[in-house]
Amino acid sequence: MVKKDVPSILTRLLKNKEESRYARMISAAIVLLLILGARLFFMQVIEGSYYKEEADGNRIRHLPMQATRGVMYDRNGIIMAGSRSAYSVIMPVNRKGNTLSDEALNRLSALLKVPTADIKKKIEDNKLAFGAIYLANDVGIDVATQIEEKKDEFPGIEIEVNPLRVYPYSNAGAQVLGYVGEAGPDDKDAEGNPYTTATLIGRAGLERQYNAYLEGKNGSKTVEVNASGQPVRYVGGTPAISGNSVRLTLDANLQKAAEDAMEAQVNELAHSGVMPTGASAIAVDPNSGAILAMASWPSYDPNRFSKGISSKDWNEIINNKNHPMQNRTIASSYPPGSLFKVVTGATALEAKAVTPEERIFDSGKHWIVDKRNAQGEAFGWINFYEALAKSDNVYFYELGRRVGIDKISHMAEEFGLGKPTGIDLEGEADGNVASEAYKKKVFEQDWYLGETMDAAIGQSFNLTTPIQMAMVYAAIANGGYKYQPYLVSRIDNLDGTPQKIFSPNKLGTLPISQSTLDTIHTGLRMVMTKEGTGGQLFEHYPISIAGKSGTAETNGLDNGWFVAYAPFDKPEVVVLCMFEHSGFGSDSAAPVVKKIMDAYFHLGDYAPGKQKANQDKDKKGGKE
Repeated sequence: MVKKDVPSILTRLLKNKEESRYARMISAAIVLLLILGARLFFMQVIEGSYYKEEADGNRIRHLPMQATRGVMYDRNGIIMAGSRSAYSVIMPVNRKGNTLSDEALNRLSALLKVPTADIKKKIEDNKLAFGAIYLANDVGIDVATQIEEKKDEFPGIEIEVNPLRVYPYSNAGAQVLGYVGEAGPDDKDAEGNPYTTATLIGRAGLERQYNAYLEGKNGSKTVEVNASGQPVRYVGGTPAISGNSVRLTLDANLQKAAEDAMEAQVNELAHSGVMPTGASAIAVDPNSGAILAMASWPSYDPNRFSKGISSKDWNEIINNKNHPMQNRTIASSYPPGSLFKVVTGATALEAKAVTPEERIFDSGKHWIVDKRNAQGEAFGWINFYEALAKSDNVYFYELGRRVGIDKISHMAEEFGLGKPTGIDLEGEADGNVASEAYKKKVFEQDWYLGETMDAAIGQSFNLTTPIQMAMVYAAIANGGYKYQPYLVSRIDNLDGTPQKIFSPNKLGTLPISQSTLDTIHTGLRMVMTKEGTGGQLFEHYPISIAGKSGTAETNGLDNGWFVAYAPFDKPEVVVLCMFEHSGFGSDSAAPVVKKIMDAYFHLGDYAPGKQKANQDKDKKGGKE
């Protein structure tokens, strides 16, 4: 009986073993399912937003949309700074790293004609950029077409259309308008937020001064991409908002005339063996302070900066010893020379130290200190009007001796010298007014009579900017009112209505009598007659005109100044020009002033019929 039960016992044991194995397998499966369920719960519920973002990051891309900068118009509605559409080569930001294969990098380098090292640096510098890295701006249609048609050869590279800043007049007004450049990591917008990559912001001039109005607000667009990273559909985004337009006081045609006149005069002087190192010109409305033209030579083309200036172009500009980026009209200080004589004359007339008719004997040198006229002239007995017309140094040496340096310094400050004019541009220089206190402070030395005489003719420690001297003569021309010069008259909303209007700002009046003003006016009118220093060019000028020449001693060849205002009875415009190291102002600067006056009053080469003929000639390439 025992033997019969052995197989059944083995069968039961075997069956129990099988059931135990199944139970373990089921338990293991349950444990695995629990683990998978927990993992799924963790991924979909607890970390769901993270993994959704990761998935969207591979499927959805957010690309920045550049705002179009506001337009800068001249006083007549002519565009002086605007924007146009341009193709940009971009590399959308990839969560797995912004890299290109060496093969794709080399192909792109050859196509763009940019060293691979430069492209790598651009990627590295912008690896944390939002949306996309801009590798090149304003590429040609041929480059854009090749990249679009050969996507497999340029993986991860796309073409975008963005606004590009343009300056239709190239270098005309460059130091005034300024230029734009890509925002850096430390730059912030008007709301204090960092800029998106490749955003163009104002870096100099009016572009910088009014950047908060001009820049607009960038937007973004959201696109869905396929497995290859190519866009398949537009999902949504935020539209970019264009910047505000700015209306300038400048006259584009007058600005161009000033630039052309200086360039032509530089060439004329060069032919005679004179090589000026710089020049500036300014035209201002004396009845408001509105700047009609402001030019510096040499200049540069701000269009170079809009699409990213090359190292070659940048080095060419910054290594130019004549500093083309410097706005000489506001930032460079020079001895004003004989243009300062109106200050000395006003001081003496107001102090009753001289009368307009009193004659002072000029033997060619002063009788106390051996100081002479510029070319050794001796004008004999001479009164105020004749002395101003002939720019007689000996006469004004004597006026300086009679009134003393303190009174001259005080009058210079009343005219606005020794401090910025307050124009709406950065970088304006203070200049300097010669005084006993200045010499004592800086050099710890005593003041001498000879220095008073030098100061009286605009030398010594006197330093002025061209804009300061232009505003001195503007105050004389308008009857004694001092205005703050300005360049922007209005800022517009996007619909063209005014957002902000800038009105003339009257700073005060000159502390001189009407009789003193009339005396100075008469003397300045005589400058432009046959016997005056400006008569050679202006004796027969068809518009009644007044002005003053100036020549200031420097290290090397003298600086030349010339200023004029017209019409004499009711002045509308003051024009001033200054040439560095160019000799007498009546020879170097006066021809530029005349051409700018011609342009303003539509005379000579700028007469309507003559101007049209010149334009037609230019269109034909200069052929008759």
